[in-house]
Amino acid sequence: MQDGQEFWSAGKASYDPARITAPVLLVVGEWDRDTPPYMAQTLFPLLVNARWKRLTMLSEGTHTLAMEKNRMLLLRTVQQFLEEPAPGPGAIQ
Repeated sequence: MQDGQEFWSAGKASYDPARITAPVLLVVGEWDRDTPPYMAQTLFPLLVNARWKRLTMLSEGTHTLAMEKNRMLLLRTVQQFLEEPAPGPGAIQ
């Protein structure tokens, strides 16, 4: 509640995306109204120090994609990201 008042209600970010250095996967549903795709598209270029990053939009998904018909696509997307090796030097990211 306090964070909500001090940050979100005041229009302040609670973290700096540029300080994230871990690999980042952003997954958004095509029909998500709670966190619409433009929000992920705005955040993605700010992750300048992430070791690597990926933005994936899943078709016909809303904010509750994990409980919807395409949930297996979500699970496969996350699992693939976790299991794949890091991109090599010079790889297009």
